[in-house]
Amino acid sequence: PEASRPGVSVTVTDDDKANKAALVVSKSMLSLAEADGTDTYTVQLASQPTGNVTVTPISEDTRTATVSPETLTFTTENWNSGQEVTVTGVDDDLVNEGGQRT
Repeated sequence: PEASRPGVSVTVTDDDKANKAALVVSKSMLSLAEADGTDTYTVQLASQPTGNVTVTPISEDTRTATVSPETLTFTTENWNSGQEVTVTGVDDDLVNEGGQRT
């Protein structure tokens, strides 16, 4: 993960459990209507952390879809409980080939 501030850039390389996913995500694909359609997925940690872990779901293009909540916080107590992320379609003026976009 990377974090940055003006003039400062930090990259943390996790050396724990190499080649193992840190997150468990319930779906690999979502389907939703363009105009305010929604779909959800859950996220949980793959292993118990030693402290709080914050996950920030993002949309690669907020002109087509938004996500909420802005952050998920996992603790040593709730790390293996799925937290829900909602993805909402955004209406635009583009005509999508086949009526779909990925």
